[in-house]
Amino acid sequence: MRIVLISGSNSGFGAECAAAFAANGDRVIATARDPSTHPLAGRDGIELRALDVTDGASIDACVSGVLNDHGRIDVLVNNAGIHLLGAIEDMDEAAFRRVLETNFFGAIRLARAVLPSMREHGSGHVISVSSIGARVGRVIDGAYCASKAALEMAMEALRYEVARFGVRVSVVSPGAYRTGIKRRFESKPEHTGDSPYAALQAFRYRKVHESVAGGGDPQEVASAILDISHDPDPPFRHVIGEMAELMDRTLDEADAAGRAEMLTRLSGIDWWLEGRDGPEEGPAGGDPSGDSQS
Repeated sequence: MRIVLISGSNSGFGAECAAAFAANGDRVIATARDPSTHPLAGRDGIELRALDVTDGASIDACVSGVLNDHGRIDVLVNNAGIHLLGAIEDMDEAAFRRVLETNFFGAIRLARAVLPSMREHGSGHVISVSSIGARVGRVIDGAYCASKAALEMAMEALRYEVARFGVRVSVVSPGAYRTGIKRRFESKPEHTGDSPYAALQAFRYRKVHESVAGGGDPQEVASAILDISHDPDPPFRHVIGEMAELMDRTLDEADAAGRAEMLTRLSGIDWWLEGRDGPEEGPAGGDPSGDSQS
């Protein structure tokens, strides 16, 4: 029986992962800032613990408690994340830092906390939930994309640093899925009133919201993460979702002009670049790069 620690497990990918690993016979440590309202309370194979990935003391208390009670952590699923929308010029620096503190530094802190035990046991797997957005600078989504790009690069470096100790490192990069993070889009982006980016922010907010609302079943991502955890020699990066896979392949093959054309088309911002006040009315285009987490 493996000991599996999952951050941000109160909804979305995290909750689905907790259920999938428990059904697989693993002992799941499902964490959340407030586990008292956790939807998986009482589920066989699932143990709830408090964890705030932005608080070093909370991380230390959670990890040491798991190690004291179970002796090891075999798999870490770094899933906790937040998603705030806003133009780079407009976004409050504190909000920008909040995204990075959770999505990047929180994941790094938690990985660093479990690694000594994994090295000692000569095995372990750190799986971090990233995003197809790590590959693109999405309009009005720069903070989130930056946090995920930084996470992927740090995890790639970590992969080689810990390989000699028997520890595996993977990232999963989903596209749009129906997760709990959709609720965080209910608040409009900041500074839309008299901002020079007001029309663009309102448009992109609507598009990203629609993309997440119409996304895939998060169980698909949980099943993929479970499969990855069983792979003795997994590839580093796993893109999940048909549209995300297509986008990933297209970016690999595109030159600079092709990349710009694709991002403009997928974002639907030709009207903005042409100096018009808004898009022409018509069928709404999908945005496979508008993803979700948590």
